[in-house]
Amino acid sequence: MSGRLLIIDGHALAFRAYFAFAASNLTNSKTGLPSGAVFGFWRMLFKLLQDEKVSHIAFTFDPGTRLHRNDLYEDYKAHRKPMPEDLKPQIHKIYEMLKALEFPMYKLDGIEADDIIGSLCKKFAKDFEEIVILSSDKDLYQVLDKNIHMLRGKRGVSEFEKIDPKWVETNIGITKEQVTDYMALLGDASDNIPGVKGVGEKGAAKLIQEFGNLETIYKKLDQVKNKSLIDKLAADKENAFLSRKLATIVTNLKLDIKKNDLKIPNYYDPAKVQYFKDEGYNVLHRDLAKQAGIPITGDGDSKEVSAEPTTGKKGKKSKEESTNEGTNSKSNKGSAVTKKSYKRIQTLEDLKKIVGKLDPKKPISVDTETTSQDPMLAELLGVSFSQEPGVGYYIAFSHPESIYSHLLPSPEEGLTVLKPMLSDPKWKKIGQNIKYDLLVLRNYGINLAGIHFDTMLASYLLNPGERRHNMDDMAVDYLDYKTITYEELVGTGKKKQNLYDIDPEKVSEYACEDADITLQLSNVLAPKMDEGIHKKLFFDIEMPVLLTLADMEFEGIAVEPGYFESLSKIFETKIKEHEKNIHFFAGRPFNINSTKELQTVLFEELRLPAEKKTQTGYSTDHSVLESLQGTHPIIDHLLEIRKFSKLKSTYTDTLPTLINPKTGRIHTSYNQTIAATGRLSSTNPNLQNIPIKDEEGRLLRKGFIAKKGYEILSLDYSQIELRIMAHFANDPQMMDAYKSGVDIHKRTAAGIFGVSEDQVTSDMRNKAKVVNFSVIYGVTSFGLSNNLRISRKEAKEFIEKYFATYTGVGTYMEEIVEFCKEHGYVETLLGRRRYLPDIHSKHKMASEAAKRVAINSPIQGTSADMIKLAMIQIDKKIKKESFRSKLLLQVHDELVFEVDPKEKKEFYQMAKEEMESAMKLKVPIVAQGKFGGNWDEAH
Repeated sequence: MSGRLLIIDGHALAFRAYFAFAASNLTNSKTGLPSGAVFGFWRMLFKLLQDEKVSHIAFTFDPGTRLHRNDLYEDYKAHRKPMPEDLKPQIHKIYEMLKALEFPMYKLDGIEADDIIGSLCKKFAKDFEEIVILSSDKDLYQVLDKNIHMLRGKRGVSEFEKIDPKWVETNIGITKEQVTDYMALLGDASDNIPGVKGVGEKGAAKLIQEFGNLETIYKKLDQVKNKSLIDKLAADKENAFLSRKLATIVTNLKLDIKKNDLKIPNYYDPAKVQYFKDEGYNVLHRDLAKQAGIPITGDGDSKEVSAEPTTGKKGKKSKEESTNEGTNSKSNKGSAVTKKSYKRIQTLEDLKKIVGKLDPKKPISVDTETTSQDPMLAELLGVSFSQEPGVGYYIAFSHPESIYSHLLPSPEEGLTVLKPMLSDPKWKKIGQNIKYDLLVLRNYGINLAGIHFDTMLASYLLNPGERRHNMDDMAVDYLDYKTITYEELVGTGKKKQNLYDIDPEKVSEYACEDADITLQLSNVLAPKMDEGIHKKLFFDIEMPVLLTLADMEFEGIAVEPGYFESLSKIFETKIKEHEKNIHFFAGRPFNINSTKELQTVLFEELRLPAEKKTQTGYSTDHSVLESLQGTHPIIDHLLEIRKFSKLKSTYTDTLPTLINPKTGRIHTSYNQTIAATGRLSSTNPNLQNIPIKDEEGRLLRKGFIAKKGYEILSLDYSQIELRIMAHFANDPQMMDAYKSGVDIHKRTAAGIFGVSEDQVTSDMRNKAKVVNFSVIYGVTSFGLSNNLRISRKEAKEFIEKYFATYTGVGTYMEEIVEFCKEHGYVETLLGRRRYLPDIHSKHKMASEAAKRVAINSPIQGTSADMIKLAMIQIDKKIKKESFRSKLLLQVHDELVFEVDPKEKKEFYQMAKEEMESAMKLKVPIVAQGKFGGNWDEAH
């Protein structure tokens, strides 16, 4: 739990701004239209952001359409005066500006802003240290909590009153839980909520204080001392209960919003500051530019620039707190050096002098500036480095299309000077995502040696549940420092420039800062990596496997483009066939890709059972269609068309475009910091998502081929997650099966079907296999019934018989969940932790999901650690024994190699042994594999 979230009722703030500046008659300098509300809105917002120092923000707006409360009470808000004519366009403009500046905004048809606010508070109450609501609506008092308070406007545009649960008790005399009962009696004239006529604030509060709630008031109506009040209450009983419904804030809206979605955008971005001027709001532009310190420029080779920590500029990135060895992962964080000396090196002679003065015994951070995010296609534009906090150097290189090229040395000339330092393993190198720099430099003939510390990997190990570990966010988190972002340097949209077209002086400040801040981050993070659980994971697994992954990415794999083009046509034909069948069963043609039209066909015209409701109607997502299988033949065709469409767009159409023009191979990128379990993921292409068992998966793998004269070898761990479960559960039946070589699926089938192992049929075995792999994911009877297409009763019996067969598994699951509840995390065999705060959630769905993750994460994570260790050892053996064969791919529990037939037997034996000995379990680890001309033949 960290960070502060500010939730703003957008309409309320706009109205307040409008009336506050109504007498000023402000107009827009560009259009001449009234602009008081717009000006006041932004002036108030910027003041709030400075005063409240929030890290996240959300704007909510009323929809402007019929509200769901109108279904309860037609006259709800019916008497409100129309919005002033000159305010309407200004609210539209505010909305447009918020969108342009990338502030998070939420408006839903039929749903009031207050309900979105209430649902945001409930959804993120445990994610933030504090939530602040900007609103004057008394209804919202009911969502206040120990870490949730309101700011209610007092006078002008800058005075606010803090409303928290204690304020409600002190000033009204009720608890926040009693707010809806209080409002039921009082009513709300602004919303036309009737309440009980003749009952005012004091009377309503007194009744609640005396009786507690509405039900008790009416149950003990005869005990009310004032007869006139009894008559009023009796006469308006129906209105009282209706009013409570109307005043109750909805807190369970299904909002597809993640914490990171609410981060405050960088409104100090020069392009965004300029936006105010472009839109004719000159005063706002001037004020914001002044706050942002724009522009900051300097002359000369060396620049002394002030770099005071500025958390307000970007907003401090808030991450879920996690305890490591009893301390917070960001405790004892540092602060950035406030004085900087950044130098752009202009000549090779100067470069030689500076490199000559560096200390080989001290770590050095290295960063490259390039033309592409793909390291295999990137052209090198410069190298920056730093060995002292606050000091950075940058050497810019020429580029054929740059107007500055005649002033700069070529990459080859500059790298000749840098090569002794870069390729010397005695120099400890530090980087942020240093695998990228390693690959870029390798393409220029430089072997970046001595790689010692990657700040991105360190951040990941400290906060594995986070998805973002970029330097800009880390600088705020660990150094309280706001960096120059890439977007600020090159611009966005139509104003975006190529990096080589920007003045090298400006690039130099950005590049030097990257190297410097990376060094400073390493100084903060390195001590944390030397602590307990992190040391082995970081230095024995993550850093070494980084080098192995770099080798794999550099090597790439060959594909047959013509084959994929043919396969794409086959998939297109299948898509058209299923489309015809869908239109036939629908009785008419329609746009299958239109959710709205599909909803109409399925749930209105074909009258299929609707399940999951979204804001736009009944869901037609994959899980819904799967649950509808068997109800109508159209469903199978819809699932098939989606499958082939995805395979076509993701693989057959895309793979040929990913072939590197220089190497003729595809070079996937592996990510170490995405999955919280420690598993690797891959992009461009995502090989993890190729179907494993389907015929289509086999067809795709056929297109991945060995280079001429070589063969593909696929080695796969056999049932590794079940073996790890046997280890953790210490289950005698399961361990005996693996130690004696018994088919584990047959043994499970015998247990759940009540037959001997030699009586197990192939159908029984297949069902038992599904049960085996479902249980380790904490499956419920509902989930298993869907997986096997059986009744929930039968699924429940299967699960019960499974646990009766493997008693140790049930015990393990109970114990790991209890451990997680006590400690807040689970861990792998090697100590990789995953923090699960939802294990304590009051919401059953969230807590149950956390329990399932608690059961499976140690297993998945241990499997991930195991294959990483195997990859490291195999890579070492390849280099030590000078094998010509190479490791190319890692996909789940499988390693794919390109093998020279001359060393086929020796290499196979070596790789298999390393995989099987990577980690010691209580049961044997088995790796199986075969050779082929393509990946499918070897699979």
